[in-house]
Amino acid sequence: MKQEFYHQATQCLCSSLSLEVALQNYYGYVKQYLPIDGIFLNIYRPEHADIQFLAHVNEQQAVALDKQVKISAEMGQVLQQNDRPVIRIINDIEQDKVTSFVAPQVIPEIGSVILLRMISDNTHLGVVGFYAKQAGLFKPLHADLIEPHKDTFSLITAFNLRGRNLLRANQVLSQENDSLKRAMFSADGVVGAEGGLKKVMAQVDAIAELNTSVLMLGETGCGKEVIANAIHAKSNRVNQPFIKVNCGAIPETLIDSELFGYEKGAFTGADGRKAGYFEQANGGTIFLDEIGELPLSAQVRLLRVLQNSSITRVGGYENVDLNIRVIAATHRNLQAMVHEKTFREDLWYRLSVFPIEIPALRQRRSDIPLLVQYFIETLAAKFNLEQLPRVMPEQLAVLNNYSWPGNVRELINVLERAIIQKPQGPLSFELLQAQSDEEITIKTGQTIVVDPSYASDKLVPLDTMIGKYISHAMRITGGKLYGPGGAAELLDINPNTLKSKMKKLGLC
Repeated sequence: MKQEFYHQATQCLCSSLSLEVALQNYYGYVKQYLPIDGIFLNIYRPEHADIQFLAHVNEQQAVALDKQVKISAEMGQVLQQNDRPVIRIINDIEQDKVTSFVAPQVIPEIGSVILLRMISDNTHLGVVGFYAKQAGLFKPLHADLIEPHKDTFSLITAFNLRGRNLLRANQVLSQENDSLKRAMFSADGVVGAEGGLKKVMAQVDAIAELNTSVLMLGETGCGKEVIANAIHAKSNRVNQPFIKVNCGAIPETLIDSELFGYEKGAFTGADGRKAGYFEQANGGTIFLDEIGELPLSAQVRLLRVLQNSSITRVGGYENVDLNIRVIAATHRNLQAMVHEKTFREDLWYRLSVFPIEIPALRQRRSDIPLLVQYFIETLAAKFNLEQLPRVMPEQLAVLNNYSWPGNVRELINVLERAIIQKPQGPLSFELLQAQSDEEITIKTGQTIVVDPSYASDKLVPLDTMIGKYISHAMRITGGKLYGPGGAAELLDINPNTLKSKMKKLGLC
């Protein structure tokens, strides 16, 4: 129960970039388990000798605050004591000198409170207060439930302060922001490592230190390269090369020379020996992205490399022994391609020793607020913005409700376009809203039913509409035609019939 509580509560905290909205969602969930009347959040500012309240939520309201309460030097010394517990139950606030002085100035009706400290490097940053109007209500089990949330609270507080342009003035919180982001995004910089990608990262941990080949599957733009980086970073090859190859970007006539290298004089223009991608990756990891785009002739040679762990440069005769780890990735359905004889079955078995399925962004919507914050900070640095543009709750809802056919890559592009249009913020995503309105659908289970009442009086040929709908289905499934979750299953049609119809409409 405790683990499920932590997971659900953390999702609530990460549900919005607006601190008060996130706190309201969190309060709505935890009040089912704690006898609380509200939650407040404040930070300690030693340079100003005050405590600043940032947000307060109760049954009636959720508000952002900018209330400062001056404290004495003696109170400041108390707050900076290293032995002050991380979490404390105060069932009568008169028992605590600082709390009884500060809290009633913002929440007069407070009777008892659980104080959860936000700390970094033994430095007191502030507290989250879970309060009740009545005294004597809190028990140790209540404190045990909420104590694991201290890092998440520190993270969203730091994000909020940066959005207010206050974080720059607080060096301790700035350092806390960076360290907590590393914790939340994992040591390898994977946003959502503790959220929607938690199962994926468990697979990464299981396979990283082995030399087994890995095949990553998922829609285009979902972050396969990021996960490949994480596997390499967690492996014993981390200090060796990590070579990334986009197989779909290499012209067929250059595949051999690019992958395997060439000797001097092998062809016109070969003025010297060149090491190919495999040789460059020797000792480390090679990431073969879009492996499904390789022609059959290249697949045969790749299979030989994987079997023999050696290559021969174009125009050469000597074998070059390899010690590499192969990670392949594709957005295509390789099993269907094997069925269609466009991908070698023996290569499929060689690559898919350990498949990892990367979920689409719409399947991990709880990560969207973190991704938005991460990319806004990245883009703000790129454009040299002095202050981060804010995203209002209603605009974040637009991002949450969008289908994201282009996944994380599309999200980055949408955020960049919004920042270019309005660098000072608040950011607007009206274009996405318009696209969503044009593609209104009613979802029932796995079946998508288009409501014809939204069609205009201007009609188009039926084959055109069918073609667009099939294309939409293929985007949703990441190009998967056959099997569970494939386009044929979603459209409730025989796969061979769908394939014939796609050929007729020029879709394949």
